[in-house]
Amino acid sequence: MKQFWRIGLVSLGLLFLVACGGTAVIPDSISKVDGKEISDATVKRVVSEWQSTARKGLETGTVKPETIVETTYQSSADLTAVADYYNKALGTGGWIYHTRTPGLQDGFFLAGYEHGTKSLVIGAIDLTKFAGSGTFVYVLSGDK
Repeated sequence: MKQFWRIGLVSLGLLFLVACGGTAVIPDSISKVDGKEISDATVKRVVSEWQSTARKGLETGTVKPETIVETTYQSSADLTAVADYYNKALGTGGWIYHTRTPGLQDGFFLAGYEHGTKSLVIGAIDLTKFAGSGTFVYVLSGDK
């Protein structure tokens, strides 16, 4: 039950991300594993909810729908390494962190960033919590 509260909070955090954000570089994937499919029903449900909620959040804001780019991948890196990688790469790249996003939690990472007219959402799920390995990463970006 505790896990579902976190999922709900993560989804709610995505909904409240309002887009602002220019020409900024989004970091490459970290330790991407090719050819892996998500098989856990709970993870699929969370990812589907993130995709729907995050897109609606950006479209409700000032992001142009035609500029929205969505990427997902599985990483062999653990959740903390994924969070550290994006926080460091984006922080040194001039991105501003949205303090109203939850950041790193037990089993999840959700962070929003802005850079000029570009908005970015990074979501990640620790697959070891769902009898898997590695981390599932969701990246959504768009321009004003």
